[in-house]
Amino acid sequence: MKRFNKGFALLLASALAVSSLSGCTNKNDPADTSAGTSASESTNASTSAGSNTEVKTQPKEYTYHVYMTALADNWNPHTWEMNSDDAMRRYFCTPWVDTTVDNSEEGEYQKVFLAATSIDDVTAAHQDDLTKYGCTLPAGKTASDIKEGYVYEIKLNPDICWEDGTKIAADDYVYSMQQLLDPDMKNYRANNYYDGDYAVAGGRKYFYSKTAGYYVPYASVYASLDEAIAAGDVLIDCFGFWGAEGYVDANGNAAPQYVSITDETKYSADGAGDDEFSGKSLYEEYGSYFQIGTGYESNVVVWQDNADLGAGFDVVGFYKVDDYTVRYVGQEATEYNLMVLGQLDGSFLVYKDLYEKLKTKSGDLVTTSYGTSKETTMSYGVWKFESFQEDKQIVLTRNEKWYGWQDDGNGGLISYTPVEIDGEIRQQYQTTKIVIDVMTDDAAKQAFLKGDLDSWTPSSADLSTYSLSDKMYKSPETYTERLFFNTNVDALKEMDKSKGNTNSVVLSNVNFRKAFSLCIDRAEWVGKTAGFVPAYAMLNNLYYYDFYNDPTSSYRNSEPAKKAICNVYGVEYGAGKAYATLDDAYESINGYNLTEAKKLMAQARQELADAGLYNGGDIYIRVAWMAGALDSDNEAQVSLLQDYLNAAVEGSGFGKVTLEPLGNLTSPSRYDAVPQGEYAIGYGAWGGAAFYPYTYFRVYCDPDYTKLHEGACWDPTTETLTLTVNGVEDTMTWQEWSGCMEGTGKYSSADQLTKLQILADIEEKFLEKYYCFPLASTTVCEMISHKVNYYTDEYNLMYGFGGLALMTYNYDDAEWAEYVQSQNGTLSYE
Repeated sequence: MKRFNKGFALLLASALAVSSLSGCTNKNDPADTSAGTSASESTNASTSAGSNTEVKTQPKEYTYHVYMTALADNWNPHTWEMNSDDAMRRYFCTPWVDTTVDNSEEGEYQKVFLAATSIDDVTAAHQDDLTKYGCTLPAGKTASDIKEGYVYEIKLNPDICWEDGTKIAADDYVYSMQQLLDPDMKNYRANNYYDGDYAVAGGRKYFYSKTAGYYVPYASVYASLDEAIAAGDVLIDCFGFWGAEGYVDANGNAAPQYVSITDETKYSADGAGDDEFSGKSLYEEYGSYFQIGTGYESNVVVWQDNADLGAGFDVVGFYKVDDYTVRYVGQEATEYNLMVLGQLDGSFLVYKDLYEKLKTKSGDLVTTSYGTSKETTMSYGVWKFESFQEDKQIVLTRNEKWYGWQDDGNGGLISYTPVEIDGEIRQQYQTTKIVIDVMTDDAAKQAFLKGDLDSWTPSSADLSTYSLSDKMYKSPETYTERLFFNTNVDALKEMDKSKGNTNSVVLSNVNFRKAFSLCIDRAEWVGKTAGFVPAYAMLNNLYYYDFYNDPTSSYRNSEPAKKAICNVYGVEYGAGKAYATLDDAYESINGYNLTEAKKLMAQARQELADAGLYNGGDIYIRVAWMAGALDSDNEAQVSLLQDYLNAAVEGSGFGKVTLEPLGNLTSPSRYDAVPQGEYAIGYGAWGGAAFYPYTYFRVYCDPDYTKLHEGACWDPTTETLTLTVNGVEDTMTWQEWSGCMEGTGKYSSADQLTKLQILADIEEKFLEKYYCFPLASTTVCEMISHKVNYYTDEYNLMYGFGGLALMTYNYDDAEWAEYVQSQNGTLSYE
């Protein structure tokens, strides 16, 4: 799912200003060097009473000092990957539209147009675009039936320009979209525009226009594996199936990604010459998996020729109307606010001359180093580079050419919000400089307490010390941390045999996994995290089903969602029950029931013994915990889980349980390694798409959408689920259910109550499988210094705490130095 991340609390509340001090120039015009000077060079001529002496006033400096444990190294809008990259990228761009505070007391937000002056749904007037660009229409509908949701017209702000003064117009955006989707470049971030809920029409055709064909799951073409074999060459994706990427055989030959199931060429899984496999042996040994469905079926593929080979950019529904107007045609229908605030930010923009200059050929692909250093970056946002020291420090200063500045009357720059915030026009971007230093969290703590940093992320051990500080800010996120499993009996047996586990086969039993979940005291467990909050459901409180029309429309607070979780945990309500109302029952849930867990463990012990899977003895399971190195918090988290499990198995007949957490898991990642059979348990998070929860379960049920972390547990493309929808039973595969409420899905046009009930039913039935279970919802805890203030203390999903845009200062740099000195270099925040 796409993570709607504003990044580094920067542009959460950005807003344009009413006039510009520094002018833009046309591309071929000389820069206007007389339009303005930087704040550090400006002077203010004034006359003292009775004197003609000119007095120079130096503008005040407000520096915001922050840190990262590692600097970003790629903020190219077409290729960035990490959150730190995205955070850096946002310093240098001005999106078409953003959100900011309207009424902070009521938690109300407002839309603010920035690099665009308006975005309008013009589908009704341009129905021909739906046919021209091959839009996906609802079943039974033609283009003439469609009145909204596809074609959006963006009027561009003519005052926006690059930091060198060059104006930005429609041609720049069209060029940037073409480069983003360029089939010769295969840019990483192109998938945001050729795939998913907000894809541009024709984007996929153009992106793959130089790809002769694709490997697709055989089930998408043939009714059965036997039919696929009879029709021609069937292949196995050895990377996805076996985890063979990077492996070589005893002779040094690398295992290919795709091999024919009849190919007898042997490859070694570890390069040592043993454990050889071939396409044929894989099929013979694991072929039954494809039939019974354990997650491997999607790794059996067939070749499909590309019908759009040779397509040009003219198939893409993004085009220029005039110099300051472009149109965006969506592949599928999307509600206005979802499109405008979820996709149409325009931040794919790149500076053509620099982008082209930095292109090189790398194998079959064209690449560019655009957005990887000070010299390769061109800003059109509030900030620009002053200096960049790799792995050490980044310094940003105001971009004087940003359209939102005006002269403050004292030789400096100032900007005001173009809309009223809590009934007033307010100053924005008081910060004059941003310094980002590389340091560890421990070093950052010391620097923060000495006044050298203005932001610090406390560890779990520090949270209790500073939890009551008025400078502590906690930002909830959509991400739910969970344990996920490999429940396949054969895979678990192999892990017990050769992967360092002992009796991990117990995880194949659903009652063991359910007991594992119920024995966890989540309220205690989160005390070992950096401020996370307990989670008992898959979707947390930040998911809204109609946010733009009703900001109170929390899915988690809906009646169907509450009932689903009460059902999962067996909490009853009503006359004669423990709880009188649904709300009372729901509020009672804490996910912890050791008594029930012990009963389930005894039941699981008997079931496993009867199946010949467990004959006694201790249990030792290696847990794929994280990509980075483990720290004391991680060790404490796993230690608690181990204690909970041992309390649950006591008296059940199971032996002692030991969990070994593992870190530095990068290749393969823990998300790949668990379904591949390297580990029985993984720890990680899913989240995102906060404003459209109806697509949430695609990440668990649709392998065509993304890799399934639970891929060794089941095959949702063939396993069916029967739900009652508006009184009528309906049976579909889990994959079909997960996508049925979006695009052209069966229930995409259903009313909200129907969709809520379907989503709640899916959540309930999926939780009851215990292929994964939730532990906590993530939060970001931040301490800010006495130097600065966020605009509001109440977090809002649409504008955070007001971000850097609305941040104010209690001290300028000189005053802050004096204050720190007055405190003897040691500041108190308790």
